[in-house]
Amino acid sequence: MTDIGSNLTSERLKIVHGVWRDLAAGRIGPKRDEITPALLRGTTAFTFTIDVVDGGRDFRFRFAGDRIIQFIGRRLAGSLLSEIRGARFFDVMHMLYEECTRTKAPVARGPVQTTYPGKEFLEIETIILPLSEDGQTVSCLFGAMDSRQVGQPYSA
Repeated sequence: MTDIGSNLTSERLKIVHGVWRDLAAGRIGPKRDEITPALLRGTTAFTFTIDVVDGGRDFRFRFAGDRIIQFIGRRLAGSLLSEIRGARFFDVMHMLYEECTRTKAPVARGPVQTTYPGKEFLEIETIILPLSEDGQTVSCLFGAMDSRQVGQPYSA
């Protein structure tokens, strides 16, 4: 099985994946409170946490770093993903979150040109990582997103 982290192009996402992998230590994923800003070495602005609702039927936005809020253009904390679905960007997001929850394994996507309205000049790379409070089920998702202008390298 290939380590998903070896296929990432963003150094920020590689850092986030490495922190998650080390904390997971062979488990489905670490507990949510094991992930701390101090461990993320300057990548917190690119990270997010999502609560899994009803076993993955829906997802509630919990935290998004400043760079993600800038990308989306607003805070989504407390909102359900089902409340904003319908746009391709959020439908793909739901599919990726569902896959991570179902497979209990990391999911990565990109770099791909974004379908987010008004941001089509950017491409994004995303990693979604399972967190588990009981060691059996995915209770929360932790991830990161990095963006760059289409055709340009990711900045440090």
